[in-house]
Amino acid sequence: MIVDLNLRGKQVLVIGGGRESARKVEALLTQRCKIVVVAERVENSIQRYADDKKIILELKTIKNIDFINKYNELLLILATTDNQALNRKIVLFGRAHGYYVYAADDPEFSDFSHPSIINIGDIIQVAISTGGKSPLMGKTLREKIEPIIKSSINDLILNQIKLQEQLRMDVQVILPSPEHRKKFLTELMHDNVVNRFLEENKISEAKITAHKLLDRFILKVINAKKT
Repeated sequence: MIVDLNLRGKQVLVIGGGRESARKVEALLTQRCKIVVVAERVENSIQRYADDKKIILELKTIKNIDFINKYNELLLILATTDNQALNRKIVLFGRAHGYYVYAADDPEFSDFSHPSIINIGDIIQVAISTGGKSPLMGKTLREKIEPIIKSSINDLILNQIKLQEQLRMDVQVILPSPEHRKKFLTELMHDNVVNRFLEENKISEAKITAHKLLDRFILKVINAKKT
């Protein structure tokens, strides 16, 4: 079963600094989580992320896994070293302490398999998984499918998602009824004026128009209750 784990604000530990680590860090950067990388050496991309303060990097020789004990806010550990025995120890340690754990070279021993991800604008992620049976085939399928999916998703769709995210918090407070919330957000999705602004990347104008639509929708709900 594929799930989208909410990592926002959570601490994630990546142990290892090679290419696989770099790929995992790049994926994690879209999740708004706190990323810590521990490794003896790292890929240039990981170093750049550290220099840009996007992640925390600790360069050290990993002789044992006792250092993990100092992280007391962990939710997820990714073991990506080139030492399978060490990766397995990390998985066992994490599992014993209640963390989600994943070993890049041993997905069947991990708590979950890591799907091949199609990332579109850091907004939409499409996961392709073989359940750990063949990561290579998952990657091959992603490479075939990715151009088709990306060609189907334009700026309007991405901007509509951003707008819906911004409006959902207000709508949840103002419209307690799930039916009303769904109806309003559906109307917002199909509003011609809003979509024209979004197509032109006029996000502020789209948001102003959306709030006006919300005010009108609230009045309709109030009038409907009176009748």
